[in-house]
This record gives sequence, structure tokens and C-alpha cells, in this order.
Amino acid sequence: MKQIAIAIVLCVGAWYFFIGGRKLDEPMVRDYYQKEARAIAARDADKLCKQLSRKAVIDSKTTMMGRTEETSHNRDEACEAQHKTFEILRRVGDQMGGILTLDYDYHIDSVEVAPNRKSAIVKGTSVLQMGESVIQLKTSFTQRLESELGQMRLVHAEEATVVRLGGRGAMSQSDFFRK
Repeated sequence: MKQIAIAIVLCVGAWYFFIGGRKLDEPMVRDYYQKEARAIAARDADKLCKQLSRKAVIDSKTTMMGRTEETSHNRDEACEAQHKTFEILRRVGDQMGGILTLDYDYHIDSVEVAPNRKSAIVKGTSVLQMGESVIQLKTSFTQRLESELGQMRLVHAEEATVVRLGGRGAMSQSDFFRK
């Protein structure tokens, strides 16, 4: 019985040391965004979903063709939206002959790590572009990341995205939104 109690204490101690008690720092935050960039480049919505907390809330303002739409998504809704976005990009690429590249870049303006080192507020911008100028999504964001079980997760985001459509004769905006 004493050995079982010692084993339990050692397991709990090891879990706390390696996972539960891990404090976040700026390199961990920057690593989060590198992983996000790799997932976007690979068009892997599932990897992006794994970076979201179960309690994630994403508030977005999207401006396209002069109209602004405000939405708020929980984790499941955000994952579904990401899958749809990659599907739209795939369809556009197919309609363009499958030769369009997907480019993604981001810039972190500031990282504020909380005094308890369990969360961080990150401000920055990102640009997702397909082809040279067929589709461009430029986003300004403020995001709160937290350490959950040793992993960085997005808990809350406020984003403003401007969508630009172009592509010299490639596709009209009405063609793009046809189902």
C-alpha cells in the first residue's frame, strides 16, 4: 500500500514538473505562431484546431467588397470555418489550373506575458495570399494564449480581416462565391 502511494505521488510530481506546472515564456509564444504558419502552409485545418483551447472564443470583423461582417466563434465553429476556408482556397486553385501558391506571413508586434506566466497577450498582423494577387486576407489580431497541459492554446482572439480579390481576368468575384 505504501508503494502505491509513493508511485502516485511520483506520478503527480512528474506530471506537475513536466506538464502541469510549466510556465510559458516568449519563446513558447513565438513557437506557437511558427507551428500555426506551418499548418497554414500545409493547409492542415486539423493542426490549427489542435492549437485552440476547448474554451476558445474568436471575435472577428471581416471586410470584403466594402461590407463588414462581425462574427464570434467557439472552438468547434472556428474549426469548421477553417476547413471551409481551405476548401474555398482549394476550389479557387482548381479553377485556376492548380498552379497557385499559398503564401502566409505574420508579424508579432508585442508579447505581454502575465506575471503568473500562465497566459500571454499577443498583438500582430498576418497576411494569407493565394497566387500573386488572386486572394489576399490581411488580419490584425490581439490574441490571448494560455498554457494548457504544457501546450500553448488560443483562448481568445479579436481579429479584423480585410479580404481583397483580384487576379487579372482569372475569376470575377461573383464566380468566386458561386457554389
